[in-house]
Amino acid sequence: MASIRNANSAQRLKRLNARQRKKMRVGEFRELGFHLVAELHEGVDADALLDGWLTRVDEAGISFGGHFDGKGKLEGVAFPVSERKIDDALRGELIGWLQARAEVKTLEASELIDLWHTA
Repeated sequence: MASIRNANSAQRLKRLNARQRKKMRVGEFRELGFHLVAELHEGVDADALLDGWLTRVDEAGISFGGHFDGKGKLEGVAFPVSERKIDDALRGELIGWLQARAEVKTLEASELIDLWHTA
Protein backbone atom coordinates (compact mmCIF):
# COMPACT_ATOMS: atom_id res chain seq x y z
CA MET A 1 0.00 0.00 0.00
CA ALA A 2 1.33 3.44 -0.93
CA SER A 3 2.07 5.80 1.91
CA ILE A 4 0.10 9.03 2.10
CA ARG A 5 2.33 12.09 2.00
CA ASN A 6 1.68 15.66 3.00
CA ALA A 7 2.23 17.60 -0.22
CA ASN A 8 2.87 20.79 1.79
CA SER A 9 5.25 19.41 4.43
CA ALA A 10 8.09 21.76 5.33
CA GLN A 11 10.69 19.08 4.62
CA ARG A 12 9.34 18.49 1.12
CA LEU A 13 8.91 22.17 0.29
CA LYS A 14 12.48 23.10 1.18
CA ARG A 15 13.78 20.66 -1.46
CA LEU A 16 11.73 22.26 -4.24
CA ASN A 17 12.51 25.46 -6.09
CA ALA A 18 9.80 28.00 -6.95
CA ARG A 19 9.23 26.58 -10.45
CA GLN A 20 8.67 23.09 -9.02
CA ARG A 21 6.37 24.39 -6.26
CA LYS A 22 4.32 26.28 -8.85
CA LYS A 23 4.07 23.27 -11.16
CA MET A 24 3.02 21.00 -8.26
CA ARG A 25 0.72 23.66 -6.77
CA VAL A 26 2.24 23.45 -3.30
CA GLY A 27 3.55 25.98 -0.80
CA GLU A 28 2.71 29.53 -1.76
CA PHE A 29 1.16 28.26 -5.02
CA ARG A 30 -1.45 25.95 -3.50
CA GLU A 31 -5.04 26.64 -4.43
CA LEU A 32 -7.68 26.70 -1.72
CA GLY A 33 -11.42 26.46 -2.14
CA PHE A 34 -14.49 25.13 -0.38
CA HIS A 35 -17.38 22.78 -1.00
CA LEU A 36 -20.96 23.75 -0.25
CA VAL A 37 -24.42 22.24 -0.30
CA ALA A 38 -27.49 24.48 -0.09
CA GLU A 39 -31.02 23.16 0.22
CA LEU A 40 -33.78 25.53 -0.88
CA HIS A 41 -37.32 26.00 0.39
CA GLU A 42 -40.05 24.57 -1.82
CA GLY A 43 -41.74 26.88 -4.30
CA VAL A 44 -39.00 29.54 -4.43
CA ASP A 45 -37.51 31.05 -7.57
CA ALA A 46 -34.38 28.92 -7.78
CA ASP A 47 -33.28 30.57 -11.03
CA ALA A 48 -33.14 33.98 -9.35
CA LEU A 49 -31.05 32.56 -6.52
CA LEU A 50 -28.71 30.80 -8.92
CA ASP A 51 -28.30 33.94 -11.05
CA GLY A 52 -27.61 36.02 -7.95
CA TRP A 53 -25.15 33.47 -6.58
CA LEU A 54 -23.18 33.24 -9.82
CA THR A 55 -23.12 37.03 -10.11
CA ARG A 56 -21.81 37.31 -6.52
CA VAL A 57 -19.14 34.68 -7.20
CA ASP A 58 -18.07 36.51 -10.38
CA GLU A 59 -17.89 39.81 -8.47
CA ALA A 60 -15.55 38.12 -5.99
CA GLY A 61 -13.24 37.16 -8.86
CA ILE A 62 -13.52 33.41 -8.34
CA SER A 63 -15.53 30.62 -9.93
CA PHE A 64 -18.08 28.02 -8.85
CA GLY A 65 -18.47 24.58 -10.35
CA GLY A 66 -21.28 22.28 -9.43
CA HIS A 67 -24.88 21.56 -10.16
CA PHE A 68 -28.40 22.49 -9.29
CA ASP A 69 -30.55 19.37 -9.33
CA GLY A 70 -33.82 21.17 -10.02
CA LYS A 71 -35.31 19.70 -6.83
CA GLY A 72 -34.07 22.37 -4.48
CA LYS A 73 -30.43 21.43 -3.95
CA LEU A 74 -27.37 23.41 -5.04
CA GLU A 75 -24.02 21.67 -4.63
CA GLY A 76 -20.53 22.54 -5.79
CA VAL A 77 -17.05 23.89 -5.17
CA ALA A 78 -15.85 27.49 -5.10
CA PHE A 79 -12.36 27.74 -6.55
CA PRO A 80 -9.87 30.46 -7.50
CA VAL A 81 -9.25 31.68 -11.02
CA SER A 82 -6.36 33.77 -12.22
CA GLU A 83 -4.45 35.46 -9.37
CA ARG A 84 -7.39 35.73 -6.94
CA LYS A 85 -7.02 33.52 -3.87
CA ILE A 86 -9.80 32.34 -1.61
CA ASP A 87 -9.20 33.03 2.08
CA ASP A 88 -11.34 32.68 5.20
CA ALA A 89 -12.67 36.23 4.85
CA LEU A 90 -13.92 35.68 1.30
CA ARG A 91 -15.33 32.28 2.22
CA GLY A 92 -17.21 33.92 5.11
CA GLU A 93 -18.61 36.67 2.86
CA LEU A 94 -19.91 34.19 0.30
CA ILE A 95 -21.44 31.89 2.91
CA GLY A 96 -23.00 34.91 4.61
CA TRP A 97 -24.51 36.00 1.29
CA LEU A 98 -26.15 32.61 0.81
CA GLN A 99 -27.35 32.41 4.43
CA ALA A 100 -28.99 35.83 4.11
CA ARG A 101 -31.11 34.68 1.18
CA ALA A 102 -34.68 33.75 2.11
CA GLU A 103 -34.69 30.95 -0.49
CA VAL A 104 -32.01 28.97 1.40
CA LYS A 105 -33.38 26.45 3.90
CA THR A 106 -30.08 24.86 4.99
CA LEU A 107 -26.46 25.46 4.09
CA GLU A 108 -23.41 23.30 4.71
CA ALA A 109 -19.96 24.57 3.76
CA SER A 110 -16.58 22.94 4.27
CA GLU A 111 -13.55 24.68 5.66
CA LEU A 112 -10.95 25.75 3.12
CA ILE A 113 -9.41 22.73 1.43
CA ASP A 114 -6.38 22.26 -0.82
CA LEU A 115 -8.09 21.63 -4.15
CA TRP A 116 -5.17 19.77 -5.70
CA HIS A 117 -4.02 17.60 -2.80
CA THR A 118 -7.16 16.73 -0.84
CA ALA A 119 -8.61 13.28 -1.35
